[in-house]
Amino acid sequence: MDRAQLIREHPTLFHMAADGTWPSIQARGLLSTRALVDLYDPPPALRAEILHRVRRTKIVLDDPALGPSVIRDQLPLKFLDQCLTPGTTPQEFLDLLNGRVFFWLTRERLCSLVNARQYRDHPQVVLCLDTAQLLGRHGDAAQLAPYNTGSMLKPPPYSPMRGRDVFVDVDDYPYSRWRKERGANRDAVVELTVNHAVPDAAELAIRVERWEGGVCTEVLHERLSPCEKRWTVSARSGD
Repeated sequence: MDRAQLIREHPTLFHMAADGTWPSIQARGLLSTRALVDLYDPPPALRAEILHRVRRTKIVLDDPALGPSVIRDQLPLKFLDQCLTPGTTPQEFLDLLNGRVFFWLTRERLCSLVNARQYRDHPQVVLCLDTAQLLGRHGDAAQLAPYNTGSMLKPPPYSPMRGRDVFVDVDDYPYSRWRKERGANRDAVVELTVNHAVPDAAELAIRVERWEGGVCTEVLHERLSPCEKRWTVSARSGD
Protein backbone atom coordinates (compact mmCIF):
# COMPACT_ATOMS: atom_id res chain seq x y z
CA MET A 1 0.00 0.00 0.00
CA ASP A 2 1.27 3.43 -0.85
CA ARG A 3 1.99 5.38 2.35
CA ALA A 4 0.60 8.57 0.87
CA GLN A 5 -2.68 6.79 0.19
CA LEU A 6 -2.78 5.41 3.73
CA ILE A 7 -2.23 8.90 5.15
CA ARG A 8 -4.81 10.41 2.82
CA GLU A 9 -7.50 7.86 3.60
CA HIS A 10 -6.69 7.50 7.31
CA PRO A 11 -5.08 10.75 8.55
CA THR A 12 -5.76 9.86 12.19
CA LEU A 13 -5.03 6.69 14.16
CA PHE A 14 -6.93 5.71 17.31
CA HIS A 15 -5.77 3.85 20.41
CA MET A 16 -7.79 2.98 23.51
CA ALA A 17 -5.98 2.83 26.85
CA ALA A 18 -7.06 2.27 30.44
CA ASP A 19 -8.45 5.21 32.37
CA GLY A 20 -5.81 7.22 34.20
CA THR A 21 -2.92 6.22 31.95
CA TRP A 22 -2.38 9.55 30.16
CA PRO A 23 0.33 10.75 32.62
CA SER A 24 2.22 7.47 32.15
CA ILE A 25 1.86 7.72 28.36
CA GLN A 26 3.24 11.26 28.50
CA ALA A 27 6.25 9.97 30.43
CA ARG A 28 6.95 6.66 28.68
CA GLY A 29 4.79 6.51 25.55
CA LEU A 30 2.63 3.60 24.45
CA LEU A 31 4.23 0.28 25.32
CA SER A 32 3.35 -3.17 24.07
CA THR A 33 2.48 -5.81 26.64
CA ARG A 34 5.96 -7.31 26.33
CA ALA A 35 7.57 -3.89 26.75
CA LEU A 36 5.48 -3.30 29.89
CA VAL A 37 6.52 -6.65 31.31
CA ASP A 38 10.16 -5.91 30.59
CA LEU A 39 9.79 -2.51 32.27
CA TYR A 40 8.11 -3.81 35.44
CA ASP A 41 10.11 -7.07 35.54
CA PRO A 42 7.54 -9.12 37.52
CA PRO A 43 8.36 -12.54 39.03
CA PRO A 44 8.77 -15.39 36.49
CA ALA A 45 5.39 -16.94 37.28
CA LEU A 46 3.55 -13.68 36.66
CA ARG A 47 5.58 -13.00 33.52
CA ALA A 48 4.54 -16.42 32.21
CA GLU A 49 0.90 -15.78 33.10
CA ILE A 50 0.97 -12.56 31.06
CA LEU A 51 3.02 -13.64 28.06
CA HIS A 52 2.68 -17.42 27.72
CA ARG A 53 -1.03 -18.09 27.99
CA VAL A 54 -4.28 -16.43 27.03
CA ARG A 55 -5.10 -13.94 29.79
CA ARG A 56 -8.55 -14.67 31.23
CA THR A 57 -8.58 -11.58 33.46
CA LYS A 58 -6.87 -8.21 33.46
CA ILE A 59 -3.60 -8.06 35.35
CA VAL A 60 -2.30 -5.01 37.22
CA LEU A 61 1.45 -4.52 37.46
CA ASP A 62 2.61 -2.16 40.18
CA ASP A 63 5.91 -0.63 41.22
CA PRO A 64 6.62 2.11 43.79
CA ALA A 65 8.54 4.16 41.22
CA LEU A 66 6.45 3.42 38.13
CA GLY A 67 2.97 3.25 39.62
CA PRO A 68 0.27 0.79 38.49
CA SER A 69 -0.24 -0.40 34.91
CA VAL A 70 -3.21 -2.42 33.64
CA ILE A 71 -2.71 -5.26 31.17
CA ARG A 72 -6.00 -6.17 29.55
CA ASP A 73 -7.45 -9.66 29.32
CA GLN A 74 -7.52 -11.63 26.07
CA LEU A 75 -11.01 -13.10 26.33
CA PRO A 76 -11.71 -12.45 22.62
CA LEU A 77 -9.10 -15.16 21.84
CA LYS A 78 -11.70 -17.79 22.76
CA PHE A 79 -11.04 -19.98 19.69
CA LEU A 80 -7.34 -19.24 19.27
CA ASP A 81 -6.37 -22.89 18.74
CA GLN A 82 -8.93 -23.31 15.95
CA CYS A 83 -8.26 -20.07 14.07
CA LEU A 84 -4.52 -20.43 13.39
CA THR A 85 -3.15 -21.34 9.99
CA PRO A 86 -1.09 -24.55 9.72
CA GLY A 87 2.43 -24.08 11.03
CA THR A 88 1.56 -21.23 13.43
CA THR A 89 1.57 -22.18 17.12
CA PRO A 90 -0.57 -20.45 19.76
CA GLN A 91 2.59 -19.15 21.45
CA GLU A 92 3.86 -17.66 18.20
CA PHE A 93 0.61 -15.77 17.76
CA LEU A 94 0.54 -14.64 21.38
CA ASP A 95 4.09 -13.34 20.91
CA LEU A 96 2.91 -11.34 17.90
CA LEU A 97 0.04 -9.78 19.84
CA ASN A 98 2.03 -9.11 23.00
CA GLY A 99 4.86 -7.46 21.08
CA ARG A 100 2.86 -4.70 19.39
CA VAL A 101 1.05 -1.43 19.98
CA PHE A 102 -2.30 -1.46 18.16
CA PHE A 103 -4.20 1.32 16.42
CA TRP A 104 -7.58 1.46 14.69
CA LEU A 105 -7.71 3.30 11.39
CA THR A 106 -11.29 4.56 11.74
CA ARG A 107 -13.26 6.22 14.48
CA GLU A 108 -16.08 3.75 13.78
CA ARG A 109 -13.84 0.85 14.80
CA LEU A 110 -12.80 2.76 17.91
CA CYS A 111 -16.44 3.40 18.87
CA SER A 112 -17.26 -0.29 18.44
CA LEU A 113 -14.45 -1.17 20.85
CA VAL A 114 -15.29 1.50 23.42
CA ASN A 115 -18.92 0.36 23.37
CA ALA A 116 -18.10 -3.34 23.62
CA ARG A 117 -19.70 -5.05 26.61
CA GLN A 118 -16.45 -5.42 28.57
CA TYR A 119 -15.50 -1.73 28.18
CA ARG A 120 -18.62 0.44 27.91
CA ASP A 121 -19.30 0.59 31.66
CA HIS A 122 -15.74 1.67 32.47
CA PRO A 123 -14.00 4.98 31.64
CA GLN A 124 -11.35 4.77 28.91
CA VAL A 125 -8.68 7.06 27.50
CA VAL A 126 -8.65 7.48 23.72
CA LEU A 127 -5.58 8.78 21.87
CA CYS A 128 -5.91 10.25 18.38
CA LEU A 129 -2.51 10.26 16.66
CA ASP A 130 -1.28 11.89 13.47
CA THR A 131 -0.76 9.12 10.91
CA ALA A 132 1.78 10.99 8.81
CA GLN A 133 3.93 11.84 11.80
CA LEU A 134 3.78 8.31 13.20
CA LEU A 135 4.81 6.80 9.87
CA GLY A 136 7.53 9.42 9.52
CA ARG A 137 9.07 8.35 12.82
CA HIS A 138 8.09 4.67 13.08
CA GLY A 139 7.28 3.59 9.54
CA ASP A 140 9.93 0.85 9.52
CA ALA A 141 8.29 -0.75 12.57
CA ALA A 142 4.71 -0.31 11.35
CA GLN A 143 2.61 -3.10 9.84
CA LEU A 144 -1.00 -3.48 8.72
CA ALA A 145 -3.57 -6.23 9.19
CA PRO A 146 -6.91 -6.93 7.48
CA TYR A 147 -8.64 -8.16 10.67
CA ASN A 148 -9.12 -7.39 14.31
CA THR A 149 -6.27 -9.79 14.98
CA GLY A 150 -6.99 -10.22 18.69
CA SER A 151 -10.62 -11.27 18.21
CA MET A 152 -11.47 -14.95 17.74
CA LEU A 153 -14.81 -15.09 19.49
CA LYS A 154 -16.24 -17.58 16.99
CA PRO A 155 -14.69 -20.67 15.40
CA PRO A 156 -14.01 -20.96 11.67
CA PRO A 157 -15.59 -20.26 9.25
CA TYR A 158 -17.12 -17.40 11.25
CA SER A 159 -13.67 -16.14 12.24
CA PRO A 160 -10.98 -15.93 9.53
CA MET A 161 -7.90 -18.11 9.79
CA ARG A 162 -4.70 -16.18 10.51
CA GLY A 163 -1.08 -16.84 11.34
CA ARG A 164 2.39 -15.39 11.63
CA ASP A 165 2.01 -13.63 8.27
CA VAL A 166 -1.15 -11.68 9.16
CA PHE A 167 0.88 -8.50 9.81
CA VAL A 168 2.37 -7.00 6.64
CA ASP A 169 4.74 -4.06 6.11
CA VAL A 170 2.88 -0.96 4.93
CA ASP A 171 4.64 -0.84 1.56
CA ASP A 172 3.83 -4.52 0.88
CA TYR A 173 0.24 -4.58 2.12
CA PRO A 174 -2.15 -5.89 -0.62
CA TYR A 175 -4.64 -3.06 -0.29
CA SER A 176 -6.09 -3.43 -3.79
CA ARG A 177 -6.80 -7.12 -3.25
CA TRP A 178 -8.62 -6.54 0.02
CA ARG A 179 -10.54 -3.59 -1.45
CA LYS A 180 -11.68 -5.73 -4.38
CA GLU A 181 -12.54 -8.68 -2.14
CA ARG A 182 -14.46 -6.67 0.46
CA GLY A 183 -15.96 -3.90 -1.63
CA ALA A 184 -16.01 -0.15 -1.14
CA ASN A 185 -18.22 -0.25 1.97
CA ARG A 186 -15.87 -2.39 4.11
CA ASP A 187 -12.42 -1.70 5.48
CA ALA A 188 -9.59 -2.97 3.28
CA VAL A 189 -7.24 -2.49 6.22
CA VAL A 190 -8.33 -2.72 9.86
CA GLU A 191 -5.30 -2.38 12.14
CA LEU A 192 -2.01 -0.56 12.13
CA THR A 193 0.55 -1.90 14.58
CA VAL A 194 3.96 -0.70 15.72
CA ASN A 195 6.50 -3.17 17.00
CA HIS A 196 7.45 -2.96 20.69
CA ALA A 197 6.55 0.65 21.58
CA VAL A 198 5.72 4.19 20.51
CA PRO A 199 7.78 6.11 23.08
CA ASP A 200 6.86 9.52 21.65
CA ALA A 201 3.09 8.87 21.50
CA ALA A 202 2.33 12.02 23.51
CA GLU A 203 4.13 14.16 20.91
CA LEU A 204 2.15 12.49 18.11
CA ALA A 205 -1.20 12.87 19.85
CA ILE A 206 -3.51 15.39 18.19
CA ARG A 207 -6.19 14.86 20.80
CA VAL A 208 -6.60 12.77 23.94
CA GLU A 209 -10.11 12.10 25.21
CA ARG A 210 -11.70 10.47 28.25
CA TRP A 211 -14.75 8.40 27.43
CA GLU A 212 -17.53 7.27 29.76
CA GLY A 213 -20.69 5.42 28.83
CA GLY A 214 -19.55 5.13 25.24
CA VAL A 215 -19.11 8.87 24.60
CA CYS A 216 -16.34 11.43 24.98
CA THR A 217 -16.87 13.36 28.22
CA GLU A 218 -13.57 15.22 28.56
CA VAL A 219 -10.67 16.37 26.41
CA LEU A 220 -7.39 15.79 28.24
CA HIS A 221 -5.10 17.16 25.53
CA GLU A 222 -5.45 18.82 22.14
CA ARG A 223 -3.08 20.37 19.64
CA LEU A 224 -3.20 21.59 16.08
CA SER A 225 -2.08 19.20 13.38
CA PRO A 226 0.94 20.26 11.27
CA CYS A 227 -1.40 21.30 8.43
CA GLU A 228 -3.53 23.39 10.78
CA LYS A 229 -0.41 25.02 12.23
CA ARG A 230 0.77 26.01 8.77
CA TRP A 231 -2.67 27.39 7.92
CA THR A 232 -2.78 29.42 11.14
CA VAL A 233 0.69 30.92 10.55
CA SER A 234 -0.27 31.73 6.96
CA ALA A 235 -3.52 33.40 8.04
CA ARG A 236 -1.78 35.50 10.68
CA SER A 237 0.89 36.65 8.23
CA GLY A 238 -1.72 37.62 5.65
CA ASP A 239 -0.42 35.22 2.96
